[in-house]
Amino acid sequence: MRRASRPTAAPTPIEAAVASVLAPGELRLTANRRALLAALDKAPRPLTADELAGSAGVALSSAYRNLAELAAAGVVARVSTGGIDCFELDEQFSDHSHHHHLMCVECGIVTDFAPSPQLERLISREVEELAAQHGCEVVSHVFDVRGLCRDCRSRR
Repeated sequence: MRRASRPTAAPTPIEAAVASVLAPGELRLTANRRALLAALDKAPRPLTADELAGSAGVALSSAYRNLAELAAAGVVARVSTGGIDCFELDEQFSDHSHHHHLMCVECGIVTDFAPSPQLERLISREVEELAAQHGCEVVSHVFDVRGLCRDCRSRR
């Protein structure tokens, strides 16, 4: 006797886009990956694997494994702050516009910030010039500012 399959919810736009990126690498959009994507999509800032595991309701070991695979596939961006890794959806899968990060070197919290159009143009121009000097083609850039967050500064 065959068991009836459970109906699955229609994929969200993010899930559909991610599934098409995962398919060539023979990776599937599993329940744990869906839960992690939903948690990342709702997150106001990049989160640690521990925060994501709790938010998504998945085991920490599963969160680490799936985040590594999603990062390798270009679905998730890894933001490292001196030994602490945080994760966010890659910009192509996120509603967030192009942004950069303020990173606390003490507690590891990462805060997104959108630079002014003038600063973004300056960064892009300088990066293009540096790359041209070295014969590189720019695909993207990352601008992270490391320092102490307000909470860590107040504890000093």
